[in-house]
Formats: sequence, structure tokens, C-alpha cells
Amino acid sequence: MSYIVEQEIKGNIYLYSVDSYWDKTKKQSRQRRTYLGPKNRRKKTKKSLKCTNIIHKSYGNTFLLNKIAEKTGLQKLLKSIFPDNFNEILALAFFSICDRGPFYTFPYWLVENHVSNSKALYSSDISAVLQKIGLSQKQRNDFFTQWIKLNNPKDKGGIYFDITSVSSYSTNIDFVEWGYNRDDENLAQINMGLICCRENALPLYYQIYPGSIPDVRTLTNSLKLLNIYQVNDALVVLDRGFCCKKNIMLLNENKEKFRFIQPMTFSLKKVKSLIRSCRKSLRKMKNVFKYNEEILYYQKTSLIIEGTQYDAHLYYNEKAEIEQRHIFLAKLLDIENKIKDRRFESMKEYLAFRKEDIPEQYVRYFKLNKKRMKIEKHLRNISVHLFKIGYFLLLSNEETLTRDIVLDYYRDRDKVEKMFDIGKNELDEGRLRSHSNYNSDGRMFVKFIALILYCHIADVMKKNKLFDRFTVKELIAELSKIKFSIIDGNTIISEISKTQRKIFKTFQIDLEMLLKT
Repeated sequence: MSYIVEQEIKGNIYLYSVDSYWDKTKKQSRQRRTYLGPKNRRKKTKKSLKCTNIIHKSYGNTFLLNKIAEKTGLQKLLKSIFPDNFNEILALAFFSICDRGPFYTFPYWLVENHVSNSKALYSSDISAVLQKIGLSQKQRNDFFTQWIKLNNPKDKGGIYFDITSVSSYSTNIDFVEWGYNRDDENLAQINMGLICCRENALPLYYQIYPGSIPDVRTLTNSLKLLNIYQVNDALVVLDRGFCCKKNIMLLNENKEKFRFIQPMTFSLKKVKSLIRSCRKSLRKMKNVFKYNEEILYYQKTSLIIEGTQYDAHLYYNEKAEIEQRHIFLAKLLDIENKIKDRRFESMKEYLAFRKEDIPEQYVRYFKLNKKRMKIEKHLRNISVHLFKIGYFLLLSNEETLTRDIVLDYYRDRDKVEKMFDIGKNELDEGRLRSHSNYNSDGRMFVKFIALILYCHIADVMKKNKLFDRFTVKELIAELSKIKFSIIDGNTIISEISKTQRKIFKTFQIDLEMLLKT
């Protein structure tokens, strides 16, 4: 049971919501009081007010999200493309950010939170909405085209592209297949490629690939999609997983549309040869410089691939080499001490032992001496690994890039990785919970909208050092203390604290809009 009481303090009347509940520990009925705000000034009264028509919900959190949706142009764009469902899309996205629970708990969350123009969606309603969105391939493509145009990556410092895997128990979704699982889970998966804008740290679009397809084979279609979405003359920064001669040639064929920065893998002989030839000259004092707090060495050279010459930006971190070498060798020697006296009767016994007792990332640094049936260090593989520690090579077809700018782009590439982490750990995307293709497509689109809003919040917090005090979840929780109440037709917004006012000011949101609700 819920009712409102008045309390007079120093001549002012204040309203409180009183909720009765059963305390299982003390086995008795108790009450919980929530402050609503001032009513008006009046003379002393001993009467309590009981109301039957009461709405009392959290509001500051959803108000912030709604204003961000307006400010970024997201709300207007969704309304134009999904006129029948844009309110439901936004409401489910708000829920994903605030609660992180499965969608079937949305109606319970909506009881406690005020979302304008949103109706209670139960499990069957949500499935119908997701199914409709999933069927709307053209509308989703229109959204990506317009969203990319709105955030013009050409004018915002380029784009980043990377891929992650999303595990699933489902056997009914076409793209769920066994492949390299980046979360080390023994599950089938889909692969999801994500493009984000460098300057405003917002995701621009995503694409789904079969779970068995390796990263290196996805670039061809990704470039075609960039063309479809009218991304032209953008600087594309890729992950090392896309590195191969074919992809570099493909990018250069589209040079008029896509300039690129590609971290190079040491599996290419030409890369190893280049580092070997530059090793001595790179470490000269004339090449040393300071980047933020790091001391690095740099040399600009060139690399020829299939007859085409590219700028090769070679960097060396002496401190990283020492630290990583020490960590690697310490672990290697620890493993060797545990296995040095072990003999095996058969290859089968050795393979079973290796699987259980040697960490996967160190397996290649040991081998079985078949004559002695003992494990030995694989000296060649160890030497190859030690050779590359501390070095990294960035290839580009953009001739105007300087030493520091190339490094800025390279270090900023973790923006996409952070988005993957947010999606999986903050927005409940770690599992593909849907069991049909269209429902899955609709769910991923809603989660993408939530990711846009979440990333905008994180970017503002980072630029204004709010992370010194809050996480994103803590900031949302702080604003949820602002309550929206309707008592017998009268709207009341609870008082706003100094901390809450500072948060809204940081996001450049006018509080008068909230108070006039």
C-alpha cells in the first residue's frame, strides 16, 4: 500500500511517499518513507493527507538520457525512420543503460522509472517490437546512412574498425557458428564488426558476420558497406588482426576513398627484415622523443608490398621491452622448472599433460624431444618472440601524417575495444539471448542505440573528469534520486541537489526544462 503524508517543518509543508512492506528478517510490517518535495506554506495542521491517485517514479536518469537523445540528433533520426516504434526503441535503450537486466524485466523497471510516451511492454510485446525492427533491414540501413552523415567522420578525424565475438546457446540463428572466441568461451558465436568515430567516440554502425569467419576476411565487405553508407575520404584505422597483403592492396586500390593506418604483424617476412635492418639506426639518440610520459624511438622508412611503396612508421619502446622480456622469461622459467624432470611414455600422454599444465599462450615455446621423451624449450620460437618485443610498425598510404599524429591514432584505437567492453559488460550483450534471426537483429539494433547514448555519457564524463567521482552507472543512479510524482493530478519534481545540478551543467542541460515537466 502506498500513500502520501504531509509534514510541517518551520512553517513549510513537505510531502513524503509512504510504502508499506513486509520485513522477512524481523517478520513484521514496516514502512519506507521517500521525500517528494515541498507542497506550499500554510499554518500548522495535525491532519495527514491520504491520496488514492498516486504516481511516483525516478526521473532524473531518464531525463538525462532523453536530452542526450535529442542533443545528438538520435531521437529525431529514429522518429523519422521508425515512426511507429521509436518511443519503444528509446525506452528499451534507456532500460539497458539503467538496469542491464533482460528485456522481459522491462515492465517492472518502467513501474519505477518515468519515460515520456512509453507504454508498458510485456515479454510478448517486446518480442513483437524486436521482430518488426529485425524485419526492417532497409530502415536500419537508412538509419546507419543518416547517422554516419550526421557524424561526418571525414570532418571528425577518421574512423576505427574492429571485430568481436558474441557467444550464443542458440542453434536457430544463421550466423551462429564455431570459431575463434575472443572471450575464451566454449560456445558458438557470431562476429560483430563495429565502426566508431574518432573525435566524438560514438559508434557509427555495426555489421554481423558468421562466427567462423576470421577478421582478416571481413574487410572486403566492410569497405563495400562504407561505400553504401557514403563514407568517403576517411582515414581508417585498423586492428592488427586485419593485416595481410591482400587487405593492404585492397585499401590502396580505394585510396581516393580510404586512407589507412594498419599495424603490421611480425609474421610477414618483410616486416621482420625491415626491423632487422633498422634495429641499430633506430636506437640512435637523434631518434628519441617523449610522447606523454613515454620515452620512445622513431624512424620513418618505407615498405614495398606487391610493387607499391608505403610509409612505414617504426617505433621502439625500451622500457616496454625490458619489462615484457622480464615477465615473459620469468613465466617461461617457472614452467620449465615444473616440467624439466617429467618423462612421457607416449605422445598421447604428452599432449594431455601439455593441455592441462602448460598455459596456452606458452605452448609454442616448448617442444617434445622424441628421443628422450622430455619437454624442452623451443629456442627458435623464443628467439622470434624476444626479437619483436618493444617494437611496433604502422603502415600508411597517407603521406602527410607526422610521427605524433600516427601514434595518436594508434593509441586511440582502443576506443572500439572499450565499446565492445561496454556492450558486453554494461549493456548485457555478452550473450546473444534471442532464438530467431529477426528477433536477434532487432535486439542488437536496440543495444546499438543504447551504446550510442552510453558512449556519449562516457565521453562527456572523460572530458570533464567526472570519472574521478562516478562511474557511468553511479552517475545514472545519482540522478535517479530525482523523483517525478503525480498526486491527484498535480505534478511534483523533487528538489535537486548540488551534485545533481553540477552533473546537468556538465552535460549542458537546462534544468528549467526538467522543472517545467
